[in-house]
Amino acid sequence: MKNKRLFAIFASFLSIAAMAQSNGRIGEHQAITSWTVPENSFTTAAQGRQIAERILDAVGLNANFEIQPANIENAAAVVYGGKRYVLYNPTFVNNLIKTTGTEWAAISVLAHEIGHHLDGHTVTATGSQPAKELEADEFSGYVLRKMGASLAQAQAAMKTLATTRATYTHPAQYDRLAAIEYGWNHADDQLAGRQTIRKKPVITETQTAPVSPDAVVRNDSRAATRTQSILGDVYFHADPSTIYYVTDTYNLVKINNGGVHVFGKLARLNSNRFPYLIYDAQNTQLLVDAKGNIVTRSGRPVGVLKNHVG
Repeated sequence: MKNKRLFAIFASFLSIAAMAQSNGRIGEHQAITSWTVPENSFTTAAQGRQIAERILDAVGLNANFEIQPANIENAAAVVYGGKRYVLYNPTFVNNLIKTTGTEWAAISVLAHEIGHHLDGHTVTATGSQPAKELEADEFSGYVLRKMGASLAQAQAAMKTLATTRATYTHPAQYDRLAAIEYGWNHADDQLAGRQTIRKKPVITETQTAPVSPDAVVRNDSRAATRTQSILGDVYFHADPSTIYYVTDTYNLVKINNGGVHVFGKLARLNSNRFPYLIYDAQNTQLLVDAKGNIVTRSGRPVGVLKNHVG
Protein backbone atom coordinates (compact mmCIF):
# COMPACT_ATOMS: atom_id res chain seq x y z
CA MET A 1 0.00 0.00 0.00
CA LYS A 2 2.87 2.35 0.86
CA ASN A 3 4.54 1.68 -2.47
CA LYS A 4 1.35 2.53 -4.34
CA ARG A 5 1.05 5.77 -2.40
CA LEU A 6 4.69 6.65 -3.09
CA PHE A 7 4.42 6.24 -6.82
CA ALA A 8 1.08 8.03 -6.90
CA ILE A 9 2.74 11.00 -5.21
CA PHE A 10 5.64 10.96 -7.67
CA ALA A 11 3.29 10.69 -10.63
CA SER A 12 1.42 13.79 -9.56
CA PHE A 13 4.63 15.83 -9.38
CA LEU A 14 6.12 14.45 -12.59
CA SER A 15 3.44 15.75 -14.97
CA ILE A 16 4.30 17.08 -18.44
CA ALA A 17 3.79 20.78 -19.19
CA ALA A 18 5.52 21.39 -22.52
CA MET A 19 4.98 21.42 -26.26
CA ALA A 20 3.69 17.96 -27.15
CA GLN A 21 5.24 17.99 -30.59
CA SER A 22 8.81 17.89 -29.26
CA ASN A 23 8.35 15.78 -26.11
CA GLY A 24 11.06 17.99 -24.60
CA ARG A 25 13.71 15.94 -26.36
CA ILE A 26 15.76 18.30 -28.49
CA GLY A 27 18.29 16.29 -30.44
CA GLU A 28 17.73 12.55 -30.66
CA HIS A 29 21.31 12.16 -31.80
CA GLN A 30 21.52 8.40 -31.85
CA ALA A 31 18.35 7.87 -33.91
CA ILE A 32 19.24 9.76 -37.12
CA THR A 33 21.26 7.94 -39.78
CA SER A 34 19.95 9.73 -42.91
CA TRP A 35 17.66 12.60 -43.82
CA THR A 36 16.24 14.64 -46.68
CA VAL A 37 16.43 18.40 -47.15
CA PRO A 38 13.13 20.33 -47.49
CA GLU A 39 12.67 21.86 -50.93
CA ASN A 40 11.09 25.09 -49.71
CA SER A 41 11.30 26.70 -46.30
CA PHE A 42 11.24 30.16 -44.79
CA THR A 43 14.30 29.30 -42.73
CA THR A 44 16.93 28.59 -45.38
CA ALA A 45 20.23 26.80 -45.11
CA ALA A 46 21.97 30.14 -45.63
CA GLN A 47 20.12 31.63 -42.65
CA GLY A 48 21.11 28.65 -40.54
CA ARG A 49 24.75 29.04 -41.50
CA GLN A 50 24.65 32.75 -40.69
CA ILE A 51 23.32 32.01 -37.20
CA ALA A 52 26.00 29.35 -36.71
CA GLU A 53 28.70 31.82 -37.74
CA ARG A 54 27.38 34.38 -35.23
CA ILE A 55 27.44 31.75 -32.49
CA LEU A 56 31.01 30.71 -33.28
CA ASP A 57 32.18 34.33 -33.59
CA ALA A 58 30.80 35.02 -30.12
CA VAL A 59 33.07 32.36 -28.57
CA GLY A 60 36.00 32.68 -30.98
CA LEU A 61 35.87 29.11 -32.30
CA ASN A 62 35.88 27.53 -35.74
CA ALA A 63 33.15 25.27 -37.07
CA ASN A 64 33.79 21.54 -36.89
CA PHE A 65 30.39 20.77 -38.44
CA GLU A 66 28.04 21.58 -41.32
CA ILE A 67 24.56 22.99 -40.69
CA GLN A 68 21.57 21.87 -42.78
CA PRO A 69 17.77 22.12 -42.75
CA ALA A 70 16.34 18.61 -42.63
CA ASN A 71 13.11 16.66 -42.41
CA ILE A 72 13.59 15.62 -38.79
CA GLU A 73 11.44 16.13 -35.68
CA ASN A 74 13.20 19.23 -34.31
CA ALA A 75 17.00 19.63 -34.17
CA ALA A 76 19.98 17.36 -33.65
CA ALA A 77 23.77 17.13 -33.66
CA VAL A 78 24.84 14.01 -35.56
CA VAL A 79 27.82 12.36 -37.18
CA TYR A 80 27.13 10.78 -40.56
CA GLY A 81 29.60 9.42 -43.11
CA GLY A 82 32.49 10.66 -41.00
CA LYS A 83 31.20 14.26 -41.03
CA ARG A 84 29.51 16.29 -38.29
CA TYR A 85 26.17 17.98 -38.90
CA VAL A 86 23.77 20.24 -37.06
CA LEU A 87 20.31 19.52 -38.44
CA TYR A 88 17.14 21.50 -37.86
CA ASN A 89 13.54 21.28 -39.01
CA PRO A 90 12.58 24.71 -40.49
CA THR A 91 8.89 24.25 -39.60
CA PHE A 92 9.79 23.44 -36.00
CA VAL A 93 12.08 26.48 -35.81
CA ASN A 94 9.46 28.82 -37.27
CA ASN A 95 6.76 27.50 -34.93
CA LEU A 96 9.08 27.92 -31.97
CA ILE A 97 9.70 31.56 -32.88
CA LYS A 98 5.96 32.18 -33.19
CA THR A 99 5.22 30.44 -29.88
CA THR A 100 7.91 32.22 -27.85
CA GLY A 101 7.73 35.54 -29.68
CA THR A 102 11.50 35.77 -30.05
CA GLU A 103 14.08 34.60 -32.58
CA TRP A 104 16.47 34.02 -29.69
CA ALA A 105 14.58 30.79 -28.98
CA ALA A 106 15.61 29.39 -32.36
CA ILE A 107 19.18 30.60 -31.90
CA SER A 108 19.37 28.89 -28.50
CA VAL A 109 18.26 25.56 -29.99
CA LEU A 110 20.98 25.76 -32.65
CA ALA A 111 23.51 26.87 -30.02
CA HIS A 112 22.57 23.84 -27.92
CA GLU A 113 23.27 21.46 -30.81
CA ILE A 114 26.48 23.25 -31.73
CA GLY A 115 27.52 22.87 -28.10
CA HIS A 116 27.20 19.10 -28.42
CA HIS A 117 29.77 19.11 -31.25
CA LEU A 118 32.14 21.60 -29.63
CA ASP A 119 32.04 19.68 -26.33
CA GLY A 120 32.84 16.42 -28.13
CA HIS A 121 29.57 14.72 -27.21
CA THR A 122 28.98 13.30 -30.68
CA VAL A 123 32.38 11.60 -30.92
CA THR A 124 31.42 8.65 -28.75
CA ALA A 125 28.06 8.03 -30.48
CA THR A 126 26.40 7.21 -27.16
CA GLY A 127 23.38 9.38 -27.86
CA SER A 128 21.61 11.77 -25.52
CA GLN A 129 22.49 11.64 -21.82
CA PRO A 130 21.29 13.98 -19.05
CA ALA A 131 24.74 15.27 -18.10
CA LYS A 132 25.62 16.00 -21.73
CA GLU A 133 22.34 17.80 -22.30
CA LEU A 134 23.06 20.08 -19.33
CA GLU A 135 26.51 20.88 -20.73
CA ALA A 136 24.95 21.84 -24.07
CA ASP A 137 22.33 23.94 -22.25
CA GLU A 138 25.10 25.71 -20.36
CA PHE A 139 26.89 26.47 -23.63
CA SER A 140 23.65 27.81 -25.09
CA GLY A 141 23.16 30.21 -22.17
CA TYR A 142 26.80 31.29 -22.34
CA VAL A 143 26.85 32.04 -26.03
CA LEU A 144 23.48 33.79 -26.09
CA ARG A 145 24.67 36.24 -23.42
CA LYS A 146 27.78 36.84 -25.53
CA MET A 147 25.50 37.58 -28.48
CA GLY A 148 23.38 40.05 -26.50
CA ALA A 149 20.35 38.03 -25.37
CA SER A 150 18.71 38.60 -22.02
CA LEU A 151 18.39 35.67 -19.61
CA ALA A 152 14.66 35.43 -20.39
CA GLN A 153 15.43 35.29 -24.11
CA ALA A 154 18.12 32.66 -23.55
CA GLN A 155 15.66 30.49 -21.58
CA ALA A 156 12.62 31.06 -23.83
CA ALA A 157 13.00 27.85 -25.84
CA MET A 158 13.41 25.55 -22.83
CA LYS A 159 10.54 27.22 -20.99
CA THR A 160 8.40 26.15 -23.94
CA LEU A 161 9.97 22.83 -24.88
CA ALA A 162 11.43 21.16 -21.80
CA THR A 163 9.27 18.78 -19.78
CA THR A 164 8.81 19.19 -16.04
CA ARG A 165 9.96 15.62 -15.52
CA ALA A 166 13.31 14.17 -16.51
CA THR A 167 13.62 11.27 -18.95
CA TYR A 168 16.20 8.56 -19.56
CA THR A 169 17.98 10.92 -22.01
CA HIS A 170 17.07 14.47 -20.95
CA PRO A 171 16.98 16.40 -17.64
CA ALA A 172 13.90 18.10 -16.21
CA GLN A 173 13.05 21.70 -17.07
CA TYR A 174 14.18 22.99 -13.66
CA ASP A 175 17.73 21.72 -14.20
CA ARG A 176 17.88 22.78 -17.86
CA LEU A 177 16.89 26.35 -17.04
CA ALA A 178 19.43 26.39 -14.21
CA ALA A 179 22.19 25.21 -16.57
CA ILE A 180 21.29 27.92 -19.11
CA GLU A 181 21.31 30.50 -16.32
CA TYR A 182 24.71 29.32 -15.13
CA GLY A 183 26.17 29.71 -18.64
CA TRP A 184 24.49 33.10 -19.10
CA ASN A 185 25.78 34.39 -15.75
CA HIS A 186 29.29 33.14 -16.50
CA ALA A 187 29.35 35.12 -19.76
CA ASP A 188 27.83 38.13 -17.99
CA ASP A 189 30.64 38.04 -15.43
CA GLN A 190 33.22 37.95 -18.22
CA LEU A 191 31.65 40.85 -20.10
CA ALA A 192 31.51 42.92 -16.91
CA GLY A 193 35.09 42.06 -16.00
CA ARG A 194 34.06 40.29 -12.79
CA GLN A 195 36.22 37.45 -11.52
CA THR A 196 33.27 35.62 -10.02
CA ILE A 197 33.58 31.90 -9.40
CA ARG A 198 30.17 30.25 -9.56
CA LYS A 199 29.16 26.75 -8.54
CA LYS A 200 27.27 24.86 -11.16
CA PRO A 201 23.62 24.42 -10.11
CA VAL A 202 23.51 20.81 -11.19
CA ILE A 203 23.63 17.39 -9.69
CA THR A 204 26.59 17.77 -7.32
CA GLU A 205 26.12 20.51 -4.74
CA THR A 206 26.83 20.88 -1.02
CA GLN A 207 24.79 22.89 1.45
CA THR A 208 25.90 23.19 5.08
CA ALA A 209 22.76 24.81 6.52
CA PRO A 210 21.05 22.98 9.40
CA VAL A 211 18.67 20.26 8.30
CA SER A 212 15.38 19.21 9.83
CA PRO A 213 14.07 15.66 9.37
CA ASP A 214 11.05 16.98 7.44
CA ALA A 215 12.72 19.26 4.91
CA VAL A 216 16.02 19.86 3.18
CA VAL A 217 17.53 23.15 2.06
CA ARG A 218 19.33 23.86 -1.18
CA ASN A 219 20.82 26.97 -2.82
CA ASP A 220 19.43 27.22 -6.33
CA SER A 221 20.99 28.99 -9.32
CA ARG A 222 19.45 32.33 -8.31
CA ALA A 223 21.27 32.21 -4.94
CA ALA A 224 17.90 32.00 -3.24
CA THR A 225 17.07 29.43 -0.58
CA ARG A 226 14.03 27.24 -0.89
CA THR A 227 12.67 24.43 1.24
CA GLN A 228 12.15 21.12 -0.47
CA SER A 229 9.69 18.60 0.87
CA ILE A 230 10.78 14.99 1.17
CA LEU A 231 8.90 12.55 -1.03
CA GLY A 232 10.82 9.34 -0.43
CA ASP A 233 13.34 7.65 1.83
CA VAL A 234 16.22 5.84 0.14
CA TYR A 235 18.18 3.00 1.74
CA PHE A 236 21.41 1.76 0.16
CA HIS A 237 22.64 -1.68 1.26
CA ALA A 238 26.29 -0.59 1.11
CA ASP A 239 25.68 2.47 3.33
CA PRO A 240 22.90 1.57 5.79
CA SER A 241 23.84 4.13 8.46
CA THR A 242 23.52 7.21 6.20
CA ILE A 243 20.24 9.05 5.59
CA TYR A 244 19.17 9.47 1.95
CA TYR A 245 16.06 11.27 0.65
CA VAL A 246 14.33 12.10 -2.62
CA THR A 247 12.92 15.65 -2.62
CA ASP A 248 10.00 17.25 -4.46
CA THR A 249 12.45 18.59 -7.08
CA TYR A 250 13.55 14.98 -7.65
CA ASN A 251 17.00 15.46 -6.09
CA LEU A 252 18.63 12.48 -4.42
CA VAL A 253 20.31 13.88 -1.32
CA LYS A 254 22.66 12.51 1.31
CA ILE A 255 22.54 13.98 4.82
CA ASN A 256 25.64 13.96 7.00
CA ASN A 257 27.35 16.29 9.47
CA GLY A 258 24.30 18.56 9.56
CA GLY A 259 24.49 19.29 5.81
CA VAL A 260 22.96 18.11 2.55
CA HIS A 261 24.89 16.77 -0.42
CA VAL A 262 22.85 16.65 -3.64
CA PHE A 263 24.42 14.00 -5.82
CA GLY A 264 21.74 12.53 -8.05
CA LYS A 265 18.36 12.91 -9.69
CA LEU A 266 15.22 10.81 -9.96
CA ALA A 267 13.67 10.53 -13.43
CA ARG A 268 10.39 8.99 -14.62
CA LEU A 269 10.65 6.23 -17.24
CA ASN A 270 7.95 4.94 -19.55
CA SER A 271 8.25 1.42 -18.19
CA ASN A 272 5.84 -0.60 -16.08
CA ARG A 273 8.64 -2.80 -14.77
CA PHE A 274 11.03 0.06 -13.95
CA PRO A 275 9.03 3.27 -13.52
CA TYR A 276 12.00 5.32 -12.29
CA LEU A 277 15.68 5.94 -12.92
CA ILE A 278 18.32 7.41 -10.61
CA TYR A 279 21.34 9.04 -12.28
CA ASP A 280 24.26 11.30 -11.33
CA ALA A 281 26.61 13.75 -13.07
CA GLN A 282 28.75 10.87 -14.38
CA ASN A 283 25.57 9.28 -15.79
CA THR A 284 25.80 6.35 -13.39
CA GLN A 285 22.32 4.83 -13.62
CA LEU A 286 20.22 2.77 -11.22
CA LEU A 287 16.74 1.46 -11.95
CA VAL A 288 13.80 1.51 -9.53
CA ASP A 289 11.22 -1.23 -10.02
CA ALA A 290 7.48 -1.05 -9.33
CA LYS A 291 8.00 -2.24 -5.74
CA GLY A 292 10.64 0.37 -4.98
CA ASN A 293 13.68 -1.92 -5.26
CA ILE A 294 16.78 -0.14 -6.57
CA VAL A 295 18.92 -2.29 -8.88
CA THR A 296 21.82 -1.91 -11.28
CA ARG A 297 21.27 -2.37 -15.01
CA SER A 298 22.54 -5.92 -14.60
CA GLY A 299 19.78 -6.53 -12.02
CA ARG A 300 21.90 -6.51 -8.85
CA PRO A 301 19.92 -5.14 -5.85
CA VAL A 302 21.59 -2.12 -4.26
CA GLY A 303 18.84 -0.42 -2.25
CA VAL A 304 15.19 0.43 -1.67
CA LEU A 305 13.03 3.52 -2.27
CA LYS A 306 10.11 3.91 0.15
CA ASN A 307 7.39 6.44 0.83
CA HIS A 308 8.54 9.05 3.34
CA VAL A 309 6.78 8.98 6.68
CA GLY A 310 7.04 12.46 8.21
